Amino acid sequence: MSKYIKINVIPIIIEIVFIISCFIVPKEYFIYTNFLFYMLLLVYFYTRKEISLKEWLNNIKSGKKFWKQVIITAILFILAFIITTVLENVFPNYNTGTIALKRDSWLKLIIFAISTILLPAIIEETFYRKNMISFKSKGILLITTVLGMFLYALEHSLTIWGICLTMIWALPLSLSYIKTKNIYVPMTAHFIGNLLGNGIDVIMTIISML
Repeated sequence: MSKYIKINVIPIIIEIVFIISCFIVPKEYFIYTNFLFYMLLLVYFYTRKEISLKEWLNNIKSGKKFWKQVIITAILFILAFIITTVLENVFPNYNTGTIALKRDSWLKLIIFAISTILLPAIIEETFYRKNMISFKSKGILLITTVLGMFLYALEHSLTIWGICLTMIWALPLSLSYIKTKNIYVPMTAHFIGNLLGNGIDVIMTIISML
C-alpha cells in the first residue's frame, strides 16, 4: 500500500493544484494551465519510466488480438460520449462545469490539439488506470477503479453533475484495462476517441480562422 501511495501522491497533488487554479486563474488562461498539468505529469511519469512509447508501438504492431480489444473499447468509449450528450440534452438546466479551453489563436489551437488528442491518451491512462487501479483484491480493485474514475472526472468537470457524466466516459476505459491488464489497449482506444471528437473541433476551428 505504501508503494501505491508513493507512486500516486505527486500526481494527485498536481491535480489538486490544477483544480484549485481553475477557481483562481481567468478562464482564458485555462488552455495554458491545462497544458501545464499534462506536461508536469508527463515529466513525472517519464522520469519514473511509467511511460514507454516503444512498448506502445510494439503493441500497435502486435496484431489482431490487440486491435480487436482496442476497437471494442473505442466503440464503448464513443458510446459513453453519446450517452452523456443525450443526458446533457435531457437535463439542459444542470451545469456540467466543464473546463472549457479557448482556442482563439493559432498558438492556442496547437496547444489545444496536443492537450486534447495525444496527451490525455498517454497521461490519463497512465495515471487514472495503470497507476490508480490496484488488483490486490476484489474490494481494492473496486475502490481504486472508482477512485481513478472520480479523479479523471474531476480533472474535466467542476460540478457534481459534470463529474457523474464524465465518470461514464471513464467506465469503458477502466473496464478495458481491468479485463486486458494491458494499458496500451485503453490508451490506443482513448487516442482514437479523442482524435475523432477533438480532431473535428480542431478542423472546424482551422476553417473558421482561415
